Amino acid sequence: MSLNKKLWLAIIYILILSSGGSFVLSTLFSKYYLEEQLQVKNIDNANSLALSMSQLPKDSATIDLLISAQFDAGHYEYIGLFNPLGELLTERVNTQSQTKAPAWFTRIFTIKIQTGVAEVQDGWSQYGTLKVRSNLNFAYDKLWESTLFIALWSLVIGLFSCYVGSQTLRKILDPLKDIVNQATAIGENRFITIEEPKTTEFKAVVSAMNTLSNRIKNNVQDESLRLEKLRYQANFDQITGLMNHHYFIKSMDSNIAHEEHFNQGVLIISRLTNLHLIDQSMGYEETNAFLKLIGETLENACKSQPSLFAGRLNGTDFALFSTTALDPYALGNQIKSLLEKLHIPSHSELDARFISAATQVTKSDIATKLVARLDSALDEIDVSVSEHILHIINEDAIPSDLELSRIEWEILLNSAFTNKRIKFQHYPVVNQMGELIHFESPVRLQLQKNANWLCAGEFLVWAHQLNLMSRLDELVVETAIESLSIGAHPIGLNVSAEALCDANFTEKVVKLIEPNLSIAHLLYFEVPEKGVFDHFSAFKRFCTTLKSLGCKIGIEHVGSRISSLGELHDVGLDYIKIDASLIRDIHQNEANKTLLGGLCMIAHSIGVLAIAEGVQTISEIEALKLIGIDGMTGPGIKFS
Repeated sequence: MSLNKKLWLAIIYILILSSGGSFVLSTLFSKYYLEEQLQVKNIDNANSLALSMSQLPKDSATIDLLISAQFDAGHYEYIGLFNPLGELLTERVNTQSQTKAPAWFTRIFTIKIQTGVAEVQDGWSQYGTLKVRSNLNFAYDKLWESTLFIALWSLVIGLFSCYVGSQTLRKILDPLKDIVNQATAIGENRFITIEEPKTTEFKAVVSAMNTLSNRIKNNVQDESLRLEKLRYQANFDQITGLMNHHYFIKSMDSNIAHEEHFNQGVLIISRLTNLHLIDQSMGYEETNAFLKLIGETLENACKSQPSLFAGRLNGTDFALFSTTALDPYALGNQIKSLLEKLHIPSHSELDARFISAATQVTKSDIATKLVARLDSALDEIDVSVSEHILHIINEDAIPSDLELSRIEWEILLNSAFTNKRIKFQHYPVVNQMGELIHFESPVRLQLQKNANWLCAGEFLVWAHQLNLMSRLDELVVETAIESLSIGAHPIGLNVSAEALCDANFTEKVVKLIEPNLSIAHLLYFEVPEKGVFDHFSAFKRFCTTLKSLGCKIGIEHVGSRISSLGELHDVGLDYIKIDASLIRDIHQNEANKTLLGGLCMIAHSIGVLAIAEGVQTISEIEALKLIGIDGMTGPGIKFS
């Protein structure tokens, strides 16, 4: 039984005792008062009547008339006159009087009084004895009316007391509700803090729980910042701030290998051909400042196009990779133009000279071979006669997803959505024991009936451009629920940033899930790390809504925003998936082992599973188990 119900029962019990006690005591006191008054009345009436009779002639007619007159004039139950020997001379008895009070009331509160007795004189001798008893029904009527009046007021006061008690109880228990909500949130791995109430006992509890939540939050934030520094030191060039050679290659490979998000891309390498001359002319510090300027320029270009990331391959070579299909010539000229505008501070006579090479990237390419191919192309350019050269490899190739026009793509996608030509490709996510956690279930789409099934990377770009992502995500959820309702394994679904920010999408998902709550716990919703932290408020609302239905929520591709992980302490996540770029060759990378171990610690401290993406080899699997990873997925993970 809840504390609220117990307190209400206590209040009602106290009210019943106090009101009932007051009611009974008031009734008893009224009864005693009436008994006293009736007793006095009996005696007074007997004496008064006896005195009157003593002064009258003692013939029977006169006596009868006086007794009848007195009996009829007052409320009497009995008047009797007896001679000195105790023989009845005359009497009057009221047999018609009735009381309003019920029988049970008169039995419980019986009025007991003695009959009034007085002597009637005839001169100096005794004529007889007069006995008078007042009518009790009148007293019972008054007692019953007063009892009803008291009961009515007791009820009114009781109801008013209940109202006041409810308001007081609500005010007292409001902090308790907050405490319960906080405890529930902590049980759901949401380490929230609340305002301390004024009640001393509640304040102590809230203070302790807030201390716990703050300690978790501070630990996660501190560890996140430490890991971000470690990630930067291990994977980024200390001068330019760009990815170092190793991390850039691993990031390229992890993107190319992810066929669900990648179809075609572009790689550009720009070489600073006169770095040696710049270093000799400017010195170490100014040269580094100029290299940092190059890094900032390329980073700004990446920020303007989220599909781009840049790295420094060596002292002179800078690389930029697009994860989406772009025109290599247009992108190459854009980067070339940005680099041409760079001026060396305090050395107007000294120009930085760049040569660039660009190529398209397909799903079959390997990062190291692409870099080697562009490196060879740059080596063949004669820098003595040319500068700011842009060389395009396979410039006649046209990306396949550009063969169709925008209108054609819109027609085909809408047709596929309307006719539900959609299915899932399942990839297992398992724990360290090889047991299934859920299936990653990327979408396959058939643009035309009986045509080839396209993986997500082949149509998502156009779905984004045509603002069809929310519709696609809604169709994905609907298809997943249909699959789960017929006995499918747990399904992990990707949710786009567009859908995350669309309140209508969340409402539609809720309407789809509510009739199928028994399978809600088998739905795993995954949001990309970038989408989470770019739209954090929307993500928290999304989590709160779907977690209340029993769904699981996770973040995928975690790795580039490690310093922001501290913000997740009160979200109530179920898992994070660590990006494949940090997992690739983990058994050979001690720095990333330390980084990954820290990420696992952060995840575990807020009750979240840490899952590795893109696992390929047995060596990686064994290393991940030693680090303490909770789950793994990728080409090297099998489940039967």
